Amino acid sequence: MEKKKVLILGAKGMLGKEIVKVFYKDGKYDVQAWDKENLDLLNKKSVKDNVTLAAPDLIVNCVAFNDVDAAETDKDAFALAKELNGEVPGFLAELAKKLGATFVQFVTDYIFDGEKKEYTEVDKTSPISNYGISKVLGEKNVKVVGEKFYLVRVSKLFGDAGISDDAKKSFFSVMLGLAKDRHELKVVDDERSCFTYVVDLANAVKTLFEEKYEYGIYHLINEGPVTWYEGVLKLFEIAKIKNVKVFPVTADEFPRPAKRASSTVLVNTKFPKLRSYEEAIREWIGK
Repeated sequence: MEKKKVLILGAKGMLGKEIVKVFYKDGKYDVQAWDKENLDLLNKKSVKDNVTLAAPDLIVNCVAFNDVDAAETDKDAFALAKELNGEVPGFLAELAKKLGATFVQFVTDYIFDGEKKEYTEVDKTSPISNYGISKVLGEKNVKVVGEKFYLVRVSKLFGDAGISDDAKKSFFSVMLGLAKDRHELKVVDDERSCFTYVVDLANAVKTLFEEKYEYGIYHLINEGPVTWYEGVLKLFEIAKIKNVKVFPVTADEFPRPAKRASSTVLVNTKFPKLRSYEEAIREWIGK
């Protein structure tokens, strides 16, 4: 049987490399893993020519602009955010439609304002930052194209760092690093959402495609909504870090240009629940 072709964009990032891994190790897929050295997503002609030539059955876009505060203070950064997070997903969705391919785009809990505290897949978006606005634009552009797409909303990704030069470390990785040098840490305790383990997310995306789930919006997060502070307490408990005192503080202690909502808990109502974030941490720490 001919192998299905899977094209992963942003393949060296924290999430991208896990999606590459999960499809590659299956053996029944022809996996093409592209990063910025392979394709400039801002060059539409190059994107059209190369993606058309690759002729994938599935396109997974893991590329995003995610400097939340830069998008708030820097006009050029916001313009880039709107391009990468907003226009590019729409263009990729159009290409996927022409090729008869399925398209996966990732979105963030920053598309909500926190007023409702918890959000299902059908709740109206209401961003309070430029970054959130750029991600809502991406959702809208993909939905306008229609056809075979999954808009996968996630929050607080964690896992092994990406392998690209500019890959960002996850919040949990940063906290584990700080614990080596400090005896006290202040962590925000008035912003609540869910953590998402990239390994679990990668497997869930593969299941969406393989089991032909209905196209549309999905909330794929690990179960157990917590604040940053609560998450760190659990992380240190599992990692057996006992020599660091962790203090809860309000977000005001760390002034940032972009507004953050107080609670953007994504509720998964359409897909089998992913395991608890605590279980996911145990696997990640134990690797």
